[in-house]
Amino acid sequence: MMTRRFHPGLRALLWALTALFMLIPNRRALAYSDHRGRKVDSLEAVLRSQNPPRGVDLLRVCKDLMWGYLQTDAERSRLFARRALALSYELDGLNSRADALRILGLLAYGEEDYDTALRYYNWALAVTDSMRSVKRYAESDVDDNLSTLYGSIANLYNMQDKGHLAIAYYQRALPIFEKYGWKESCTILYHNVGELYEGMGNTEEAERNYLLAREAALESGDSLMSALAQKGLLKLYVARGDYGRAAEASAQAMAYYSLHRAEEVGDYVTLLVETARMNLMQGHQDLPRARALAREALGHAQDDLMPETRFDIYALCCELAIHEGRWQEALEYGLRSVHENDDEATLTDASCYALIAQAYAELGDGPNARAYINKVYGMMERFATSHYQSALSQMQVLYETEKKADEISQLQRERRLLRRGSLLAGAVLMLLALAFCLLWLSLRLRRRTALIQARLEGELDERVRLARDLHDRLGGQLTLLRQQLSAGGGQVGAVELTDQAIREMRAVAHHLLPDALSRHGLRTALGEFCQAMRGVSFSFMGDERYLDRSRDEAIYCVAYELVNNAVKHSGAQHIQVQLMADQEGCSIVVSDDGNGRLTAEQAEGMGWRNIQERVAAMNGVVDVSSRPGQGTEVSIVIPARTRG
Repeated sequence: MMTRRFHPGLRALLWALTALFMLIPNRRALAYSDHRGRKVDSLEAVLRSQNPPRGVDLLRVCKDLMWGYLQTDAERSRLFARRALALSYELDGLNSRADALRILGLLAYGEEDYDTALRYYNWALAVTDSMRSVKRYAESDVDDNLSTLYGSIANLYNMQDKGHLAIAYYQRALPIFEKYGWKESCTILYHNVGELYEGMGNTEEAERNYLLAREAALESGDSLMSALAQKGLLKLYVARGDYGRAAEASAQAMAYYSLHRAEEVGDYVTLLVETARMNLMQGHQDLPRARALAREALGHAQDDLMPETRFDIYALCCELAIHEGRWQEALEYGLRSVHENDDEATLTDASCYALIAQAYAELGDGPNARAYINKVYGMMERFATSHYQSALSQMQVLYETEKKADEISQLQRERRLLRRGSLLAGAVLMLLALAFCLLWLSLRLRRRTALIQARLEGELDERVRLARDLHDRLGGQLTLLRQQLSAGGGQVGAVELTDQAIREMRAVAHHLLPDALSRHGLRTALGEFCQAMRGVSFSFMGDERYLDRSRDEAIYCVAYELVNNAVKHSGAQHIQVQLMADQEGCSIVVSDDGNGRLTAEQAEGMGWRNIQERVAAMNGVVDVSSRPGQGTEVSIVIPARTRG
């Protein structure tokens, strides 16, 4: 039985894309075109033209470019995916946002950064889920995205050898395929699940899914997938010794692969190997036929095959030589059928170790025979540790049928169980200790956050009182003073000074707590504040509905302090304020083209401490990027308030 291995770099990306494109639903098949055929040069020229596209047209071009560069230039694909992501917020394009996130996930997947890929996929799932509440998206649009993302996540877990998780996500996609009658997609899903179960040693589930794949392929007329299912069944039936079913599966698979051996060389060679093994079965042995098939498979050994396929060819030749009593030749092929590095060995290598041990024994080399028997035991121990539940039955079969080794004594079993029980108990104690520490840290953090929040709320109350007093008391007195001076005639200078004092007082009161903030919200208040400042621009992206009104005052004060700092200390000509909001929270970015120096005095000042405390009270994060002569950018991300 072959064990799936990882594909590095671009090969993994191409593999993922192949599986992804194959999951395109039937109803979209006629409109679908391979992204690799897109003319990226002409699209780039469109962006550089005198009248470049804008809005929705620009978003469409960015999406075409992120797909077009996907397999040829990862960095440019990532660049246009991020541009498409930003435009999707400006244009409220949820479907395009999910598309861009999926591309970013595929790029991370191709670089074997599986954690990052999973984060992008889950983000895309959240975006897709939010499409349900938007009327312009049909249910089929949501289902298209979900099924593709489920397939992508399943492929990711598949490549990580996490079979149970991969199967779970494939099964999430299955009801969608069945709902729309997407037989091609069902065929691929059943086949992939069958391979996973086969790799886990669950031959009953593997057979059931291969049969379902064959049935769906016959209904859809997909001869390739039907042949793949037959090839999978052939391996299972050969392993069981079921000659009748194996011969039937071999004949049907050979009918396809004999016509497509050039383009499907890897699968064709695997079919040759399994059919040859079928002809070595007891009671149905046909050594000349097995020899001819082995010779043809061996002729492909130097082709561009996966290493495991090449190893399987040599393993077949070793088995055939053992059947014919050619022990030296069996030993040579056996040694070529396993990985040189024991750390890379798979369960298949353990089977070959047994053949090598048998060859050494027949050649009278007892020490080497015992050494390879010990390798079998070592391999079994490693495999049981990492795949205990799914591979236990395989381990037993290997002990009883291939190794003919003595049964493990009850004492050894008890020791192993005791050792595992001790490890489990230790792990439970560690988890309990970790949980206690996390609980203590959480309570401490909540207390600190509550103190900061209370302080900020008191500060805001004081600002409200101060603003009211400035406006009602001092403002009224200054107005009365102006009336008295005007009634006395003359003294124009005093009147002008009084007018100026009134304006300054109103400006102070406005910035302490602007009316627009309580009446119209954070977006309007920040916009008016920036408009009143020279050289300060403001932009907003996202959906204003996601702004938490209870946090408006704190966020406004943070932005106000950041802009004032830039005006006072940076010498900037231009300051840009960006506010973004979506269902995950909000972020605010203040950037300037000033001197780019954040002095120690500024970093330790009260204003900067106030900013950090306010952001911490909202569970936010502050990031400062500053370079001398290139300006400063302060980015603050505040997550949405959790509801509990």
